[in-house]
Amino acid sequence: MNAATIPPPGNAADNDGAVGPYLSALRSHKLLVSVVTLATVVAAIVWLQLRESRYEASAQVLVAPLPQDDQTFLGLQVLRDSGDPTRTVQTAATLLDSPRVAALTALELGHGWTAGRVDDAVQIEAAGESNILAVTASSDSAREAQSVANSFVRAALADRNEALSRQISVELDRLRARQGTLDPAGTEAGELGAKISELESVAARGDPTFSLSRTATTPTSAEGAGPFIVILIALLAGFAIGSGAALLLELFDRRVRSESELLAIYPLPVLARVPKLSRLERTRMSRDGWLMPPAMHETFRTVFAQINSLGEEQPRALMVTSASTAEGKTTSAISLAMAIGASGHSVILVELDLRKPAIARYVGVQPQQTAIPLLNSHLSARRFARMLHDVPYMPNVKILAVGSDGAGSGLAHALDDSATVLLEHAASRAEYVVVDTPPLGEVSDALTFAGAVDATILVARPGTTQLRNLEFTRDLLERGGHRPLGYIVVAVPRRGTSGYYHSHGVAALEQRPPPRRARTASARRPRDPRQAPRGA
Repeated sequence: MNAATIPPPGNAADNDGAVGPYLSALRSHKLLVSVVTLATVVAAIVWLQLRESRYEASAQVLVAPLPQDDQTFLGLQVLRDSGDPTRTVQTAATLLDSPRVAALTALELGHGWTAGRVDDAVQIEAAGESNILAVTASSDSAREAQSVANSFVRAALADRNEALSRQISVELDRLRARQGTLDPAGTEAGELGAKISELESVAARGDPTFSLSRTATTPTSAEGAGPFIVILIALLAGFAIGSGAALLLELFDRRVRSESELLAIYPLPVLARVPKLSRLERTRMSRDGWLMPPAMHETFRTVFAQINSLGEEQPRALMVTSASTAEGKTTSAISLAMAIGASGHSVILVELDLRKPAIARYVGVQPQQTAIPLLNSHLSARRFARMLHDVPYMPNVKILAVGSDGAGSGLAHALDDSATVLLEHAASRAEYVVVDTPPLGEVSDALTFAGAVDATILVARPGTTQLRNLEFTRDLLERGGHRPLGYIVVAVPRRGTSGYYHSHGVAALEQRPPPRRARTASARRPRDPRQAPRGA
């Protein structure tokens, strides 16, 4: 049989540019990104509720070092200009930040304050490149931070003044003793008297190299970023972490993620895109006799319309396969056969996935035979006809279904020689034959059957199709000279609902049996004696 082909369409791949892989990773793992981002924001909110508010208050001390050549304070321990402003200010900070000052501050504050606690709460540093020292105190209370900063500055200045007063007192005693030995009218006595007067003035004023520039005020807000900034940073950080995790998963995930990636690996026409079904729709399909939603039914009618438009090359025997499991291969085979039957054509649906047969279970029939009769290369047409099943809600469709006997692998290999005979019997009894086979990317059974059919249809499901299996399927088919008609892409997100679906419905299901509950109620309802006996 000759394989028919449908001309490939134009390139349908999405072109997102350089950010394409990043956007693809976000779309594929949007739940992960959302969960990580939300978890980060929640953690930030919890941290905001649990964190202790810290307030900072700063007082300023003006540093005025004496010149190096100053003679008035000769011999006294006062701050002198070193020629390097930075070094001078650092020396001033060291003079103020002493254990004695911390102890004096703790004594003034009381209420459990110690020198160590004061030392931990206070920090002294230069305010920029100026000659001002900033004495900053931190606390969980705004008023306490202000109190600690001001108390520390008062204690530091008082300590400096007291230390300088003691030194000046010793120096004054020495100068006065010397003054008593000099002639009061002499020049040296006059100079010594002037120095004594100046030192007495300094002792009264305090250390001239340190002075209070500004007292600390009560801080109006806690230090650190506000709640809005924290939550915003957490949002951005969570999104970045989630995006990074999505990119890593995408890097190690070997599944085909999008239709564009599918076409890039194996460029084939897309025959149809089957919309993703809700859980309710899937339940109704399995419970109510394969009740396809209108959009899904229209999808497979579109596939058959394309096959029917090929004219003389129109394929009659169609093999449905996939690269991986769980891609919707069997569902697509059943739905395609149903759509062909609904169009008024006779069709036989053949189960050749002997490893995991599922058609009988899906459509609700009880096969009376296993796969063993299929292995007979001398299978008669009469025996073949007895193996077919009619399904009430599938007009014009007959099913060759088999049960699972646990020997699928060995039976599949034995079926190689008899597959041609089997499909010839099917083609002689129906206008179309739809064959369900195992996934070609995992087992080679379908490659054997490909030579016995007119065309192959490949089912793919982005997010499920394994990249390696798809590449292997492509290589097998190309080496065997079998070019598929195209893809049926399964579980495509819906972009909206067409109004045409509501008016036309699913014509193939008019002969559907009543719902199970209705049948049960009918069976329980007492029969009218006036009615004819059953079977009459």
